[in-house]
Amino acid sequence: MGKPDPKLPNTANSSPTSSSDEDINRSFNHPKSKSPRKLKKQQTKLVTEADDGPTLGPLSIRLPIGILYGMINAAVVLPVMMSFGTIIYHDPVYSPYLPTLIKLTLVSSMVHQLCFSTFSSLPYSIGQVQDAGLIFLSGISSSFSGLAAGGNWEDRELLATSTIGLSLCTACLGLGLMLIGRCRLARFVQYLPTPVVGGYLAYIGFFCGQSGLGLMAGTEVKGLSEWPKLMEGGKWELVLPGVCGGLFIYITVRRVKHMAVLPTCMLGILLLFYGWMWAKGMDIEEAREKGWIGEAEPAGDWTETWKYIDFRSVRWDAMPQQFVTMVSMTLVVALSSCLDVAAIELELGKKLDYDHELSTVGLSNLVSGLTGGYSGSYIFSQTIFTLRSGVRDRIAGYTVAIMEGIVVCLPFPIIAYIPKLFFGSLLVMICADLMNEWLLEVRKKVSGIEYSVAIGTFVLTMVTGVEWGILGGIAVYHVLMWCSGGKGDEGGSKEEMEGLINGGGKGERRSSLQFEGDDDGSHFFDKMMDESARTTMSPLQVVENSI
Repeated sequence: MGKPDPKLPNTANSSPTSSSDEDINRSFNHPKSKSPRKLKKQQTKLVTEADDGPTLGPLSIRLPIGILYGMINAAVVLPVMMSFGTIIYHDPVYSPYLPTLIKLTLVSSMVHQLCFSTFSSLPYSIGQVQDAGLIFLSGISSSFSGLAAGGNWEDRELLATSTIGLSLCTACLGLGLMLIGRCRLARFVQYLPTPVVGGYLAYIGFFCGQSGLGLMAGTEVKGLSEWPKLMEGGKWELVLPGVCGGLFIYITVRRVKHMAVLPTCMLGILLLFYGWMWAKGMDIEEAREKGWIGEAEPAGDWTETWKYIDFRSVRWDAMPQQFVTMVSMTLVVALSSCLDVAAIELELGKKLDYDHELSTVGLSNLVSGLTGGYSGSYIFSQTIFTLRSGVRDRIAGYTVAIMEGIVVCLPFPIIAYIPKLFFGSLLVMICADLMNEWLLEVRKKVSGIEYSVAIGTFVLTMVTGVEWGILGGIAVYHVLMWCSGGKGDEGGSKEEMEGLINGGGKGERRSSLQFEGDDDGSHFFDKMMDESARTTMSPLQVVENSI
């Protein structure tokens, strides 16, 4: 008998008449018993339209409840998506054009949500622009801005090359994910060692925090060596309130487990800022001159969201340099999406088809790229929140997309009236959460070897960049595995390799990815996700969708 996938619920010992078989049959609406061959074939199928429990009743009840929870989800994801837009285009050269570029990010999020709500096997799913591909996109935009500075590009050439380049990379990412899903290769993507992913996620936190500090200070910061820039000319006065606000939000969200905490805190920041402006007798223009609010171009019609996408102005010679980054982004987003699906699966208690869901993510990214958008995936925390609310249809997801569309269609650039510390606080909160989770708290949950790999990946990524950092982390993982008596890719059988990566294995050898005292062969990630997905959901987890 083959070894069950450790990421999926263990049904290896189930009898032909077990409850799990009955659940699968019921989810596919089998009217009566099947022949043994058909039953066996049906048992191998995975849930694609999950039987997720009782619904909220007739449409007259489901419609208002779905709209309500859609609006709650929108209140959580909208500020996060706007902050992601500031990260993608974090170089100062893009600052005057951020209102339109952030609208493009919101359009991309809307497209992702429409795709997931329409094509996903999970009708209540929430899918948005996701942080897993964020650093890659930001790196590509920074690469273009560096080439522009050295080659004396005009602004229209930089904007056209960046927007079209990022959308093409996203479309190629979508095609790659669809290919992985159609060829049923998701199980191979999951072989990337989880401690390496943990180190990468910690770096995402650091990168978000650093971008938030640079945004508030109005200067470009690309590493720890450039942090002194944040103190020049009294810029610390612009940075300190956002740092304090971000830490306050982080502590509050961890202690008060309620969906309203994050939107309330963000609203409170706006009220406090404008209250402070009123007390100081300061108007919007003065606040903008002093650096509290960013510079913004004049407002335009919503149809001008795509005005920078001009194929005649693209510097095509800059595109081949992004190939390695695009391939790396495809692998990381594929793994991240598998982890998101695993988190949702744990909540359902039923098998999901990873390849099918990866194909859905690929389709969403393809459509997003073709419409000028960016990479995205499932937001597992918001999906689970919607599931737990009793919503079982697509109303909530469509409501999120409509709310994002309304913001895009506003006749004024919303970012022109939002202080920098609003986005900075949110990014500092993300930084504190991911770095604490994957550099401090994770130490209590993993072995010394795993922790060393996570720290090593984090340091290597900071020093060498994302692509080489991940490759270096994988190398460190296999070296430490070999030194500890395990086997790497060379010289080990397929069964042994599966045991090393996923837990258990030939001769009942314990993998370094397995918890002490865990005898069921569960993957390290499953334990992490079990803690995250089965506790009261916090809105903070919307930014942990890669975990």
